[in-house]
Amino acid sequence: MGARTVTSWWIAIAGGLLLYPGCASLPPPVSTGAERAEAPRGIDDPLPFVEPAAFAPTDASSPAASSAPVAEELESEGARSGQLSCGLFDPMPGGITAGYAADTGLDLAGTPRDVFAIASGTLEYAEGGHTAWNGKHDSPYAIRLRLDVPIEHGGHRITHVWYAHLSEVAREVKEGSGENVHVGAGRRLGRSGSANGSPHLHLGMLLDDQVEQDWGTFLLEDEVRRVLCEARRGHRLPGAEQPKTARAPAEDARRVATSTQALAPSGR
Repeated sequence: MGARTVTSWWIAIAGGLLLYPGCASLPPPVSTGAERAEAPRGIDDPLPFVEPAAFAPTDASSPAASSAPVAEELESEGARSGQLSCGLFDPMPGGITAGYAADTGLDLAGTPRDVFAIASGTLEYAEGGHTAWNGKHDSPYAIRLRLDVPIEHGGHRITHVWYAHLSEVAREVKEGSGENVHVGAGRRLGRSGSANGSPHLHLGMLLDDQVEQDWGTFLLEDEVRRVLCEARRGHRLPGAEQPKTARAPAEDARRVATSTQALAPSGR
């Protein structure tokens, strides 16, 4: 190799280093994937330690996990509801499984009584509205509860539980308000009411974070009963002893099914 060729070769290398100074030295070694993920934040702003079960991924536009507000725990009055045989908590002790086939959820018949969270979660709203049942004699409140741990069901996940026709709520939360109210399993959410003249609670189960309740994104009446410990239609949930003058469970179930089905094809 001639002197001119060698000189040209060294000039080319030097030029490359000037154009791409990162080539002049190797980057420091990275030992784990977690460190690679944290690198964009800078070593002076590390992510806090998070238990694996509590980890929730965020996209680039969302606030950092460390800046998320601490959830307020709902301190509702009264005792918690009992735990059912399948592990879920009783949504309305003493209520009777009613409704009709292909309804958008399960109707629990019964005079106004306390309503409870079937599992722990966060209130996305607890306020008036969110239902087509808004007549003069319809109870106004509805609640959407995002479950802490989704329930696996038929290849899908039950991510939200929807309560409708409540006459009152334990804590009012406006949708989109940014409030972060957490509810423990079995904690009181409010009190049931009525729709179309029939006293009952509507219990819906929504799938895969799809909360608009389009067809196919929620469980039907018979599916909700199966999730709720394989409850039969006309079955009374455990609860306080009923007055001797109370109607038979089957009569209450028929009354609710007739009145709700006649008004609209949807439990909403």
